[in-house]
Amino acid sequence: MNKQKAVLILLLLLPLLLVLCFFSPFLIYALFDSSWYYSEEIDIGSLNYSSVLTKAEKAGYEVEGSWPWPGNFSGFNPGDVPEIRESFGSAALVQNIRLNYNENSELMVFVCEDGTEAGIGTYVAVSNFSHSDPHSPLQLSEFPDDSWMLEKLGLLFGPDEKAPEKYLEALKKATQNQTWDTKIQVNESPDFPAVFAYLTESSNGSNYESGLGFNAYPTEVFFINGKRIGSVKYLVPEARVVTYDNGNKYVVELDSSGKVRLEIIMHVGSSRDSIPEEKYRAVFREMFEEMGLSPEAVDSFEFSHSSSKVW
Repeated sequence: MNKQKAVLILLLLLPLLLVLCFFSPFLIYALFDSSWYYSEEIDIGSLNYSSVLTKAEKAGYEVEGSWPWPGNFSGFNPGDVPEIRESFGSAALVQNIRLNYNENSELMVFVCEDGTEAGIGTYVAVSNFSHSDPHSPLQLSEFPDDSWMLEKLGLLFGPDEKAPEKYLEALKKATQNQTWDTKIQVNESPDFPAVFAYLTESSNGSNYESGLGFNAYPTEVFFINGKRIGSVKYLVPEARVVTYDNGNKYVVELDSSGKVRLEIIMHVGSSRDSIPEEKYRAVFREMFEEMGLSPEAVDSFEFSHSSSKVW
C-alpha cells in the first residue's frame, strides 16, 4: 500500500515538476531582468574634460574609467598642435609614433610601463616585418639605411646633433641581445609638433584607423601616393559618470573629444516598468549642469528602450 501511494504521489508531482522546469527560467528572467534606456553617441562639442570630471566628483557622482589616468594609459603630450586638440580634446595624448622606411621596416617611438620603479618609459624601436624568426635577433642588414635613421632620429629628438648617432649606435648594440625587434629606452620625449608637421607636410593623404577591443584608440595614417610614410596613435581618455535615482542607475559616458552617450539601467525586476521621459531627461539635465555642461544638450539625445538589460 505504501509503495502504491508513493507511485501515485510521484505521478501527481511529475507534471508539476515538468511545469516548474519549463517556466522557471521565465520566472527568474521576470524577477531579475531590468529595463534599459540608451542613446546613440553624440558629439556635444569641445569640453574641458578634467574640469567636467572634477565637478562630477565634487557633486558626489561616481566617476569610473580612465580618470585619473592609470599608468598604462600614459603617452606623450602632443604639445601645441591645434589640430589634435580640436579633434580629440585637451586631455588627449599620443601613445606611439611610427615612421615607415618601406613596407617592411619602421622606426617607432612609444610609451609603456618599463617594469621597474622608474614607472613609465619612453622607448625607441626598430622593426622589420619580413624578419620571420621571433627567436632570433634582428640583423643589421634588416635595419633601415643609416642616413634615413639619423634623419628621423634627429626629427624625433633634435636639436642635439649628437643624439641621433648616440641612439642609432645604442640600437645596433641592443639588437645583439634581443629577439624579433630591437628597442632601447631613452630619457626624453619626442618633439611631437615637429613630427606631426613633417607627416602632414610630406604626405598627400591621410585617414583614421580604429582597432577593436581594449585600447582601441584612433590611429592617423599618412600616405604619399598611397604609400604609408607614418602614423600616430592617439589616446583619448573616456569615463563614466554615474548617479542613482529611485533605484535606477543613470550613466553619462564621455570622452575628451566631446562624444557623449547616455544610459539608464533600471532596478532589478523592472523589465515591464518604464520612466516618464520628462523625468529621466530632468535627471540628465541636472547631471549636465553640475558637471559644467549645457543642460540644453540633453534635448539632442534620442532614447531607445529595451527590457533585456540585467544588472
